Amino acid sequence: MSLDVMPISAYCQTTGESEEAINKRIQRKIWRMGVHVLKVDGVRERWIDTEEVNRWARSSKDPLYRAE
Repeated sequence: MSLDVMPISAYCQTTGESEEAINKRIQRKIWRMGVHVLKVDGVRERWIDTEEVNRWARSSKDPLYRAE
């Protein structure tokens, strides 16, 4: 099963990332509210848009990686 969006707790549990790491990405404007992280009306917990996170991860440039 693939989810396009999921609660931040489920995302952290699935990926092993911490909520603190996500908060730092938001503060540094690497991830944007309303794009990568969503605030859903009537829900306390923020949600992660996994499609946007996948786009971000695939577009990130690692200087040590060279595609051959």
